[in-house]
Order: sequence, then C-alpha cells, then structure tokens
Amino acid sequence: MTDNGALLPIVRGGPQTQKGKEVARWNATTHGISSPAPVVPGLERDEDWQEYREAILEHYSPDGPVEFELAERVAVLTWRLRRVTRYEAQAIAISQEKVEDDYHSLASLRASMRGEGVAATTHPNDIRFEARYAKRTERAFKRFPQEKPETILKAEDAGAIVFGVYVAARKARGGELDWEALDLPGITDDDDIYELPAMKVEDVRGCIEAFATAASVDPDELFEAAAYEAGCEARGAAYKRGDMERDLSRKERERILPDADTLQKIARYEAHLSRQLYQALQALEVLRAK
Repeated sequence: MTDNGALLPIVRGGPQTQKGKEVARWNATTHGISSPAPVVPGLERDEDWQEYREAILEHYSPDGPVEFELAERVAVLTWRLRRVTRYEAQAIAISQEKVEDDYHSLASLRASMRGEGVAATTHPNDIRFEARYAKRTERAFKRFPQEKPETILKAEDAGAIVFGVYVAARKARGGELDWEALDLPGITDDDDIYELPAMKVEDVRGCIEAFATAASVDPDELFEAAAYEAGCEARGAAYKRGDMERDLSRKERERILPDADTLQKIARYEAHLSRQLYQALQALEVLRAK
C-alpha cells in the first residue's frame, strides 16, 4: 500500500522488467554451474544442452534457488523425454536395417534343410545380382543372331553366351566336355571360360561350332537350347527376386513399431520421466502461485 492508501499490484513469477529478468537469468545460470549435464557423450552436444537449458530457465524466470532447481529439473526431464523419441526412432531404424540379413539367415536355414547347402543364393543382394545377370544373358542371346561378324561383344555378353552354350554342350554329351582340349577361336590358353574377355561375334560363333562338333549336335540347335535355358533362368531369377522383394516389404511394414521388449522398455522409462516431470511442474506452479 502506498502513502496515499492505494494498493500496490501483486507481482508474481519473478522479475518483471527486462533488466530484472536478465539478472535473474544470470543468477539461475550461476546456480546451475555445478549441476550435472544430462548429455550422452558422442551422441549429444553439451552446447545444445546448455542452449536448451537456458531457454527453459528463461521461459520460467525462476525467482530464488528453489524455483530455479525446479525449473532446471523440468529442463533435465524434458531433455531426457526428447531422448526417448530419438531412441524409439533409432530402434525402428536398426530393426529395418536388419531385415535383409534376417531374411538371409532364414532362407539359408531353409536351403540347408532342403539339402541345398552353401550353393543356394539366399542374400537379397545376391538374389538381385543373379536376376540382373540372368536378364542380361537372356538379352545377349536374343540379340546375338542379328549381330554382324565383325562386331565386338562386351566381355559380359560374350562370356555369357560362350559359357551358356558350353553348359548346353556338356548336357548333350552327358556332362563330360573338356573345353581346354578344344580349339576355341578368340580364347587363349591364359583365358578362363568362366571369365572371358571381349570377343568378336565371328569368334563366338566359332566357339559355338566347336562345342556343337564336340557334342555331335547341330550348332543352331545347340544355340537354341542354350538360349531357351537362359530364358528359363531369367524368368526363374525374376520370380525369385519378386518373391523376395515382397517378403522384405512385408517384414519392413511389420517393423514400423519396435519389438515388444523395446516397447515395454520405452513405456516404462517414459512413464517414469513423465511422473517426475508432472511433480516438478506442479511444485513449481504452487511456488509461483504463492
């Protein structure tokens, strides 16, 4: 009450002037110098925490050490609650990253139970590669009859055709055919039939004729048999890849949420922090109301 009997306004929530707020803000920071920082080394930055803490303290403008401690507790608890959201997001991301490896493990087990062993292609990256390779081989066989004799085929295309015809010739002979004993044009003693260099079309045709002679079959028929087999492999590889991609997509959708154990851990931790935050906020409001 003033000298003339007028009532003074009730001031709540700490200093009201800008100068007073600056002083209060500085005091609050001073009080909290020795407070432990809730910063995870390597994952969170101390400067980010300090900036966030000061923003919370400025928002509440605590008046006195008790209000300051409560306001800083609000900052600590909300900082930790933000970490819960990041943890949940990272848990989902890690689970998503393991989808392909988990698919590979299960597919490998199934292949082993079928007796296929290590020869089976089960990892998604390998399945995709086989599908691309088989499709490219099929296209190489389709284009080959129209190629000019002097055209030089890329190593991948030449190798796929020569090897495909070689396999067909072996089947025609009952599985026995020594390619190194044949006179194959364009292929030297240092070359490997499993990884051939770029070759002329006329040399590839010469290899087809050599395989056909060794297998006692017509060259055109041998080529057609190899081309048909390449088409079957391409369709089979494409189907396997499509089936795999659908399975991966389904597994990814199933993992939009964390697993049950992680969800329980998040729920317990978040509930614990929320209770503490509610208590701190309630105590702070009671003090500020007084």
